[in-house]
Amino acid sequence: MRGPTRLLVGLASCFAACTLGAACGSSGAGSGSGGPGGSDASSGGSSGSSGGSSNGGSGSSSGGGSGSSSGRGQGDSGTHPGDGGAAPCKRGIATNMPPSMGLAPSASQPGVSWWYDWSTKGTGGASGVAFVPMIWGSADLSGPIPTGSAYVLGFNEPNFKAQSNLTPQQAAADWPMVEALAKPLGIPLVSPAVNFCGSSTNSSGCSDPQVTDPYTWLKDFFAACTGCEVDYVAVHWYNCDLPSLQGYIDGNGSLQGFVQFGKPIWLTEFSCDGTHPVADQQKYMEAAVPYLESNPHVFRYSWFSSGAIAPAQLMNADGSLTALGTTYVGLPEACH
Repeated sequence: MRGPTRLLVGLASCFAACTLGAACGSSGAGSGSGGPGGSDASSGGSSGSSGGSSNGGSGSSSGGGSGSSSGRGQGDSGTHPGDGGAAPCKRGIATNMPPSMGLAPSASQPGVSWWYDWSTKGTGGASGVAFVPMIWGSADLSGPIPTGSAYVLGFNEPNFKAQSNLTPQQAAADWPMVEALAKPLGIPLVSPAVNFCGSSTNSSGCSDPQVTDPYTWLKDFFAACTGCEVDYVAVHWYNCDLPSLQGYIDGNGSLQGFVQFGKPIWLTEFSCDGTHPVADQQKYMEAAVPYLESNPHVFRYSWFSSGAIAPAQLMNADGSLTALGTTYVGLPEACH
C-alpha cells in the first residue's frame, strides 16, 4: 500500500503548503507525485506555495552548477522513424496506466515518444512509446533497470516527506548506487525531481525543514555529491499559467530558474491542479506545450495523467483518449 498512502499524504501536504503560502496560485508549485509500482499514487492535486514567498534562500546554498555530466551515449534518441536525424522528440506522459496506441506517434499526429510510471519496470505500452525507468527512492536502489533503457530517472520529490523523503545529503549518499545501476547500460542519469515542498511559514512537509524551495535543495545536493554523474535536471510544476512556468524554468524576479544548473531540463510532471476543470487544463496545455517545444533548455516534458487529478487525464479507463488527450497528441512538435 505504499502508493495510495503516499498519494493521500502528498495531497494533504500540498494543500497545507498552498493554504499557508503568501501567494498561493500566482507562482506556486504543486505537491509531489507518484508512487512506485504503477499504483495510483501519483502527484498532488493542488498548486503549492508561492515561489516568491517560499524561502528561496533557505538552507546552505553552494555550487548550483556542480556535479559532473557523464557524457555517455543517450541510447534511444526519441526521434520518430523516418525523421532523418531530426531533433529528439520531447513529449511524454507520466501515468499509472500504460499508454495506448491512441497516444503513439503516427503519420497523422505527433503523439508522445516516452512514458514513465514512477517504477523501474513499465509493463505494456504502445509500440513507439519508450518506457523510462525511475529509481523512486532509497528502497528501489536494488533495481534492476530493464535492459534497453535509454535513461534513468532519479528520486521522486525527495524534498517532500510524503514522497521519497531524502535530504540533499541523504540523496547524495545514495546517488552512487543509482550510478551503479545505470553504468552497465551506459545510460545517462536524470537528477532527483523536485518542486516546492513548503513555504517560509510552513516547512512541516519538507524532508529538510530548512530547505523549502527546489533550487536550494538541488544546490545542496550537488554540493554534497561532488563528482557525481548527473546529466539532466528533473522538475515538477502544478500552476496553471504560462508566465509562472516560464519563470520557474528560466527564472524571473521571484523564481531562480533551473537554467542556472547548466544541464538540460526534464519537466517530468506538469498540469493544472485538480481544482481546475478540463477547459482550464486545455487552455494551459495549449499555451505550455509550444513554449516547452521551443525552449532549448527543456530536453523532455511529460503531462501528468492520473486519477489524482481527474480533469487532467489523457486516457479513459479503456485506453481511449479523452478530449484533452486528443489535444495533447495533436499539438505541433519541433521534431516532427
